[in-house]
Amino acid sequence: MLTATFDTSDTPQTASFSVGDVVTLRSGGPRMTVTHVGPVALVEGDWLVCQWFDDDGELRQELFEPDRVRLEPRSIPAGSVQLQKFARFGYSGRA
Repeated sequence: MLTATFDTSDTPQTASFSVGDVVTLRSGGPRMTVTHVGPVALVEGDWLVCQWFDDDGELRQELFEPDRVRLEPRSIPAGSVQLQKFARFGYSGRA
């Protein structure tokens, strides 16, 4: 039996994007939410407007060409969630 493995990270994505999709840049970076898909004023072609929070908690927004991003799974795989360094959970021992 023959099997084949494909690396899709460099393959152009043909799937269309929708508002609410979670994407990342093909070059890496944070998970971003798509807030607009389609033409944007004064710029030719279809674009994605994406929003995300940076490391300081500031809301960021940017335009991306669809071939620069890849669709992420809607759920986060177990083990990929990390607590931020500023999050502190403590138990005082009192009820």
